[in-house]
Amino acid sequence: MGRPAARPNYAGEVESSGAPPRSSSDPTGAGAVVELAVTGMHCSSCAALIEETLARDPGVHQAAVDLDAGRASVVYDPGTITVDDLCAAVTEAGYAATPLSSIDPAS
Repeated sequence: MGRPAARPNYAGEVESSGAPPRSSSDPTGAGAVVELAVTGMHCSSCAALIEETLARDPGVHQAAVDLDAGRASVVYDPGTITVDDLCAAVTEAGYAATPLSSIDPAS
């Protein structure tokens, strides 16, 4: 019996590029980033619901919620959606959100 055929390394290009991966919904890497303090979360399902609620908006490129820290990090298009809109979306989902910081690369 011979050696099994070598399998191609499909991840090789990603591994060797050295660039961080980009969100598929944010191909340019542009967008503002806001950190939100989120209250009312009790479990990972709460965090997942908030993440999904934020990500559902076409102006949001990426949303990540940290249950333990009580924070949400959102990459969004400020020409499409505002921080107040993001907070309102979280509120409509049954939680509360307050902006902690915001970074807009256009400013």
